[in-house]
Amino acid sequence: YPHPVQFLRRLDLSELLTHIPRHKLNTYHVRMEDDAQVGQGEELRRFILSALSASQRNVVNCALCHRSLPVFEQFPLVDGTLFLSPSRHDEIEYDVPCHLQGRLMHLYAICVDCLEGVHKIVCIKCKSRWDGSWHQLGTMYTYDILAASPCCQARLNCKHCGKPVVDVRVGMQYFSEYSNVQQCPHCGNLDYHFVKPFSSFKVLEAY
Repeated sequence: YPHPVQFLRRLDLSELLTHIPRHKLNTYHVRMEDDAQVGQGEELRRFILSALSASQRNVVNCALCHRSLPVFEQFPLVDGTLFLSPSRHDEIEYDVPCHLQGRLMHLYAICVDCLEGVHKIVCIKCKSRWDGSWHQLGTMYTYDILAASPCCQARLNCKHCGKPVVDVRVGMQYFSEYSNVQQCPHCGNLDYHFVKPFSSFKVLEAY
């Protein structure tokens, strides 16, 4: 039998504080354990830890810089944030599949340095900078956060014919919509057209 997975216990937030300015250490920027909506938090925590346990993982890798992130048993769950993608990204060699409302998703993470701009993240197509600093740390987003704010038309083009599925100037109404199946108006292909490979971003190290 596989051994039960052990998650780390956080003694304090000092490790996280080495990566973020002190003024960001609040419940708006960091998901804390003692949130008012305790029930909701507990459900989310169980969902994440059971998905990781089923895959025998207590460490995840940053989708962008690939650094190892240990998973803690209480919020904030990682020094970064977790997110679900409908696509299996092969830049990450392991897979943590999970089902959300009957839909197969895959669990990924981005570290605090890539989110907060300590590492400069740029789109390989348009060279503009990806800003992840508004995401809450230590929690999980139920959509692919790298697909959610397209910087250029290339991110909204069909995976098959390369033509625009949606005009980048129009975009979608909600962040989560970029992680849904869309039909290309040109070739008719149904796909997660806007969920691009993690390698479509380049990590430029700290200044």
